[in-house]
Amino acid sequence: MSIYLIRHGQTNGNRDRIVQTPDTPLSTEGHRQAQLLAASFTDIPFQGIMCSDHIRTQQTAEPMRAMASASFTLEPLLRERSFGDLRGKAYADIDADFFAENYAPPNGETHPQFIQRVSLAWQSILDTYQNMSGNLIVMTHGLVLRELIKQHLVVNEGVLPLSDFQNTCITEVNGVDRKTVLRLCDALHLGASSAQGAAV
Repeated sequence: MSIYLIRHGQTNGNRDRIVQTPDTPLSTEGHRQAQLLAASFTDIPFQGIMCSDHIRTQQTAEPMRAMASASFTLEPLLRERSFGDLRGKAYADIDADFFAENYAPPNGETHPQFIQRVSLAWQSILDTYQNMSGNLIVMTHGLVLRELIKQHLVVNEGVLPLSDFQNTCITEVNGVDRKTVLRLCDALHLGASSAQGAAV
């Protein structure tokens, strides 16, 4: 049994490096990636899907929902970090390093607030998983995944990333100890043609 942490498919905002809003949908390429992601789980049964309530994560999860009679739960704690008034702006038009830990986006989440929320999200994941008897899919966002791995998981020497948090990349967590990463940022299901997407 495993917990599969997955980033959503590509959006036009990813492609064009724009800070996204909650209602940003998948691009045509993102929908294709979602289908390839689902196909990669054809032989991996799963009992439940936890999903950020942003549109792009729900759309990424849809092909997986269609192929299995798994439970489906929207979890707001899995949302991408809120950059407040920066949302909708191109990276190039923001006169600040808005990813810096000491930067507080206007009307958005500070880095400490985001870290605290990700910790609550991980506890919610564990609470859900302990009541299951099968694999759990967690559909979320790039920055959330980075902090989950950094703050809560163990990546042993020799476990190398297969991509740099590419859209629909899969990080598999050992379901026994609930902390050891078995696969890190695996996007091999996309093949060689898929483009890298921006972080948020």
